Amino acid sequence: MEPIKNWDSIPTNDSVYEIILKNSSNSSSQFTGVQLIQSFKPLIIPCYTLVVLIGIFGNYLLLYVICKTKKMHNVTNFFIGNLAFSDMLMCATCVPFTLAYAFNPQGWIFGKFLCYFVFLMQPMTVYVSVFTLTAIAVDRYYATVHPLKKRISVTSCVYVVGGIWLLSCALVAPAIAHTYHVEFQREGFTICEEFWMEEEKEHLAYAYSTLIITYILPLSAVSLSYICITVKLKNRVVPGHPTQSQAEFERARKRKIFRLLVLVVAAFGICWLPIHVFNILRDIDINLINKHYFLLIQLLCHWFAMSSSCCNPFLYAWLHDRFRSELKKMFTFKQKIIPTNHCVAMSVML
Repeated sequence: MEPIKNWDSIPTNDSVYEIILKNSSNSSSQFTGVQLIQSFKPLIIPCYTLVVLIGIFGNYLLLYVICKTKKMHNVTNFFIGNLAFSDMLMCATCVPFTLAYAFNPQGWIFGKFLCYFVFLMQPMTVYVSVFTLTAIAVDRYYATVHPLKKRISVTSCVYVVGGIWLLSCALVAPAIAHTYHVEFQREGFTICEEFWMEEEKEHLAYAYSTLIITYILPLSAVSLSYICITVKLKNRVVPGHPTQSQAEFERARKRKIFRLLVLVVAAFGICWLPIHVFNILRDIDINLINKHYFLLIQLLCHWFAMSSSCCNPFLYAWLHDRFRSELKKMFTFKQKIIPTNHCVAMSVML
């Protein structure tokens, strides 16, 4: 995002352009401090690259294991697969375009179609991931706390996932309706930004509603579900007369599950908290954030949020015994002995 030196000096006859220029005095602070983020470029780009590589590769492995292993074709893993897919899309759409827009002197260089498409996909994949995390927590709650109740079928799970994508798309619609692709040919740069014109009250209402729907409610649901699961596991008694080794094994299992649940809630809450706080402060009064550090803080908060896509494969898959065992089967080298007349030949197969 190249700094706009003086918005008022940019001539235009288009009414939309005039409205944007008139209402962008606060937004212009987003374009200052570019020199600062340029100095942090050698640090920012490797950090984002690491997130992309881990996020895409880790979630791809997760999807691959679920698709290739028939015994893992169940409701819970279907939700986990949807989470992995949305996280992969998040890494592919949120990270590269955000970096290019932040560091390119010409601003948005990807054209009008990608402006709207990327600005649609970025929040939508985030919302899909958040709602899928909530669905996984609720599914785990019913499976653990109410094991005798009939669980939803795979068909119903497909409908739930479809509803998650439709709801996410609907939540993004107001922001897309207020997104503008504006070319300033004389100055040689283009912006792709969200402007609410004279609708500040509507903007704040939308921002607060999005915060509640996509962060506060899901975090509350996930926390409550896992608290109930922890209490249920704590009070669960091993049937019969367990030996000391069996009792120790059960206690170790409960501790492991408890740590995993704590990590899930902590990762979700901590990764997304900075960007939500930043967005609320920006929407209330952009001057609350020092304009010299605005872009740097924005990028750091965005990177922190994107790092959640790296945590999910470990928390929801690789820390589970079944996923680990399937991964070991995929990547373990098996030795096959082939006898010959004079010697023994050994071939290694994947």
